[in-house]
Amino acid sequence: MTPSWVVLAVALVMGAVGHRTGRELATGGYRIPEDEADHPPGRNWWPGPLTALLSAVAAWAIGDLAAWAALPAYLLFAWLTVGLVWIDLDVHRLPVGLVVPTGAAILGLLAVATVASGEPRWRGAAVGFVVMGGVYLLLGVLPGGGVGGGDVRLAPLIGALLGWLGAAQLVVGLTAGFLVGGVAAAGLLLARRAGPKTAIAYGPAMCLGAWLAIGGTSRILTWLSGG
Repeated sequence: MTPSWVVLAVALVMGAVGHRTGRELATGGYRIPEDEADHPPGRNWWPGPLTALLSAVAAWAIGDLAAWAALPAYLLFAWLTVGLVWIDLDVHRLPVGLVVPTGAAILGLLAVATVASGEPRWRGAAVGFVVMGGVYLLLGVLPGGGVGGGDVRLAPLIGALLGWLGAAQLVVGLTAGFLVGGVAAAGLLLARRAGPKTAIAYGPAMCLGAWLAIGGTSRILTWLSGG
């Protein structure tokens, strides 16, 4: 079990990092001419608290697995999640320059954690990388699949992170991402804030589904089994 002081310390440090990140995002420096964005980038009050929350979830979940060597990878993913949510909601784009290098760093950290743990968790990460990447690649090439190139690039990374934790996390995260995305799209349609052909940011749903799996898989499975 993760000591509460560890969770608090991680949340405070990463919250400060998230706050600084929010200030940078609020400048809109990630925008490119193709975005054609003529509105303010957004308010920077929430990146700090959200980064702190996700980092606390990561510390709690990793501590339960006694796999502390993997914590840096999931903290980096917490930071990445906040940036991707902000940018995707703003301009409906997951920047290659953010997803690819950060994803490579996360995969490297998972490799180090695998060696440090002495367990063959790389197999689960590899399966997750291939399965989730393959599912989103298929959706990306199918007409009406509803996902873009950024989602296709992000999917293998999320799959590796979830697969490293276990097969159950992979299944829950993949399923939850689709459910969250579907509910969000339905809500926007009902509120008449989107139409059948409106582009809807799907990256946030993928990330939220992943974090539901990271922090809540055991509870979700217990609930589904009626326990």
